[in-house]
Order: sequence, then C-alpha cells, then structure tokens
Amino acid sequence: MNDDERQAEQAHRDRVDNFRLQMDESMEELPEPEQEIYSTEFADRSDSDSIMSSYSNNQSNSGRQTEYQKKAMQLHRLRDREKGGKNKRFFRFVWFIMVLFVSLLLARYLVSGVNDMLAVGRENINVTVDIPQKATPGQVAQALHQGGVIYDEDFFIFYAKMTNAPSQFGGGSYELTTGMDYEALLNSLQSNTNRVDTVKLTFREGMNALEVADLLEKNGVCTAKDAKTVFNSGSLNENYEMLQQITNSSERYYGLEGYLFPDTYEFYKNEDPEQAISKLIRNCNRKLTKQIREKAESIDLTLDQVLTLASMIQAEAADKDDMYKVSSVFYNRLKSQKPELLHLDSDPTTFYPYRKQSLVPETIRETYRSRYDTYTVKGLPAGPICNPGMDAIEAALNPASTNYYYFCHDENGKAYYAKTASGHQSNLKKAGLR
Repeated sequence: MNDDERQAEQAHRDRVDNFRLQMDESMEELPEPEQEIYSTEFADRSDSDSIMSSYSNNQSNSGRQTEYQKKAMQLHRLRDREKGGKNKRFFRFVWFIMVLFVSLLLARYLVSGVNDMLAVGRENINVTVDIPQKATPGQVAQALHQGGVIYDEDFFIFYAKMTNAPSQFGGGSYELTTGMDYEALLNSLQSNTNRVDTVKLTFREGMNALEVADLLEKNGVCTAKDAKTVFNSGSLNENYEMLQQITNSSERYYGLEGYLFPDTYEFYKNEDPEQAISKLIRNCNRKLTKQIREKAESIDLTLDQVLTLASMIQAEAADKDDMYKVSSVFYNRLKSQKPELLHLDSDPTTFYPYRKQSLVPETIRETYRSRYDTYTVKGLPAGPICNPGMDAIEAALNPASTNYYYFCHDENGKAYYAKTASGHQSNLKKAGLR
C-alpha cells in the first residue's frame, strides 16, 4: 500500500470516528416529539454520508440507522407516557370536581325535597284547591303548588310514583292545610273527606228514572247519560239482594226504577255516577226493612211487585189518605175474575218512561205505546213506573177494604170512586173528564 492509499484510509477512519461522535451528541440532545427528528444539520451530514458510503460497508451503515430509529421511537414513547400521565391526572381532577358539584346539587335537591315532603317549615293555613277531573299526578302537583300547599312539584311527582299513587285522580274542590305532608295530601285526594264542592238534592216522591238523571245533570253531579247507563248496567246488583231478585231486567226500560228512593242527598260535583246513584239504592235498601219484606211475602207479593204497585199508587193518588183507596181498587181488580178488570187502566203507565205524551220524542210521539201500558197488558207492568215513597209503599202493603173497581180525579185532586163501569162514566163527567 503506497502513501496515497494510506492517507485515504486514514481520512476515512477520521470521518467515521467524527460521525460517531456527532451522532452520540445528537442522541443526547434530541428535539421535542413535535419537531422533526432529522434536522437540517442532520441533512447536511448526509453529504458526508454520501462521501463515506463510498468507503464503508452499506449493510453496516443501514443497521446503524435502524438502531438510531429504534432509540428515537423509544424516546417518543417515553415522552408520550409522561404526557399521558399528566393528562390523566388533569382529567381525574376535573372528573372529581364535576362529581363533587353534582353531588352537592343532588344533596341540596334531596334535602329540599324531603323537607317539602314532610311539610317542614310550612305553616298550617287552610286553603281550597281545585283538582281537575281525571287529573294526572303532574296536574295535581301543579294545582297544589299554585295553592301554596307544596313547594316542589317535581319531588311530589317523584314521591307519587314511588308510592304507587293512582295515575288519575277523581277531581273536585278540596279543603287542605299547608302543613299536610305528601302522604296526607295523597290520602285526602283519594277520598272525599276534605271535599267542599258538595250539593244537596231532594228527589221528590214519584220522580221517575229520567227525572232523577236530569236532576243529577242539572246540578253538576254527573251527566244524565252516565246516570241512565248505571240504571241498566247491573253493576250494583251484587251488593243488594233486593236487586238480585229481579228476574225480568230485559223487559224493563230502567232496571233501577222504583229503587231510587226519594229523599234528600248530598253529592259531590262531578261525582262518579255509580257512587252517586248507589246512595239512593243504599237508602232504599235500608227503608225496605225486614218487616216490610216479611209483610210482602205474607200477601204473596215479591218486593219488586210491591214497589211496582206502590209506584202506580204514588202516580195516581191525590194524597196519603187517597193512596189506601187507590191501592184497594188495584187489589180488587187483580183479584177479579172478570178479564176486563185485569187491565188496571192506569193512565200514568200509558207513555212510560215518559211522564206524558208531549215528552215522547217527536219522531215516535204519535205511534208510541209503552210496554208498561196497563190498558193493553194484564196485571202489573214489568216494573215500577216511578220511585215511590214510604206512604205509597205502606198503602201497597195495607190497602183499604172497599168494593171499588174504578177511580178518577178532577183537576183539583178530588177523588171519585165507583163499583161499576156505568158509575165510573158518571164520575168522569163529574170530574170534568168527559
């Protein structure tokens, strides 16, 4: 090897050593991850690499570059882990603050709600609250809040749901106190104990089912349609033996006719129709005592037949004393052997369930004939034609002892009785009816 070759070899070694020294220094001072790993300085060295590559082994140089890249990637990962740790600590702190904040809000809500639920801090002041018909818990809460009974509508709704309160409330006007807790309020709204929207109604003796229904509607208790539905629904039958004994419901216009006992009752506005009508039926069941039922049995009449006969007496008689004579006429005809007398010929039965022909719907008025018409049917009609009072019931059970088969009344209520058809025709003229 000559001197020129030795110098070239020595220059090559110097360059390699210098390259190694510079790479070690570069590895100690690598740039931040977001910067380029290979800087412009490193790019300048590429010129040297190109010169060196003409002297070095290409495979060895490629291996070293791969090793440097691995170290660079390790540094990147280390820095990422350090940054990730810092981010986790930050987000954990933010999460803790959020949980603490929500917990404080929830605690405040619960404390406020529980205080409202237990009526803590509320004075006892009487207020009247109107609850809409078929009100939801939300509507109830709104009405109570507007009335100053509760403070927290949402917590009341939550409490109602947790305690399985009804999904709908009957409605009405309630007198409540602001010192009542949620449980007391819900109990009050599910009963009629605190209701103040009441109305007293008097049903006169002799009113029929249609008139009873109309009176209920006129005074805001329930609609006439709903009342008439209850009259024929049979929903109250299972509670009363007297109703269970009715065997011809399909032949009747109104199943509860005769059992809607005339009296004075207190109702609630917008009351449940069945609940309202049950008051009349319950009173009737009390009035028809054991003695009355035994008396009916002793004269071979069912309780329903007694009420049917009493309803006709109630509709025909001028006064209490007249009732007993009218009763005797019906009894005498029912016991008669003459076929024509078995038709009781009672005018109030002619257009039942309407009081008179003018009340029959116009479309059928001229041709209407009632199934209860005693001018065409023999014996008693299928059921009562009105709701009789106790005087008429007593007269039906204890008729006067007479031989009369006919009666009539003038416009002033004066009664005329006859034993024969000719005598009756004469009485009709006297009464101004002929």
